[in-house]
Amino acid sequence: MKGVLKKVDYFCSRKYLYLKNLKCSVKERIIKNIDAMGTIEVIMIIAVLVALALIFRNFIGNLASKIFNKIQEKTDTAIDDL
Repeated sequence: MKGVLKKVDYFCSRKYLYLKNLKCSVKERIIKNIDAMGTIEVIMIIAVLVALALIFRNFIGNLASKIFNKIQEKTDTAIDDL
């Protein structure tokens, strides 16, 4: 029985140390701001793309309409040729 308790105690102490180190690692990452730069960069890129979409909203809408009209014309002619 003592052997089992010793193994359980060893396992628990190893997990405790692992979680403690993980906690310190997370704190260090937050303090040093290691991963935040990637997040900020992605947010900035998305913001620029949204701004461009809003600025060119009418142009993009007209272009999409023309493209879909061309597709519709081509499919109509292809169906009529059958």
